[in-house]
Amino acid sequence: MTATDTLTDGKLVNLPPEAGDVNAPRFEPDETWLRGASPVQQKTAMWRWFATRYEDPDTAVPHDDDGGYVFTDGGPFLADEVLHERFDGCVAPAVVQELVESVQQQVGNEWALRRLDKSGG
Repeated sequence: MTATDTLTDGKLVNLPPEAGDVNAPRFEPDETWLRGASPVQQKTAMWRWFATRYEDPDTAVPHDDDGGYVFTDGGPFLADEVLHERFDGCVAPAVVQELVESVQQQVGNEWALRRLDKSGG
């Protein structure tokens, strides 16, 4: 998983309890909190949401004979589309775009679906 501090202006940001259950297998931020959070907190929460659903395809999916990805769960999922679709309604699109650009610099725009194991985690 991409380090949070590389996506939030070089700061490691801990989300407060009112942000949502950060220990849930699939983090879902509280939208009321998200709307009023600072841009760094917003990016941290959006990253947490994204990272609990998607992962770097380089280590998550098989490769074909030419080294290309073989997406088996409907991917690739495009970070720019996924993040803007989910968060433009409650976070300024410019802040969402900052996160998109950071994610793309770290891994790229194509992501694989993160599977939960049978225990739910």
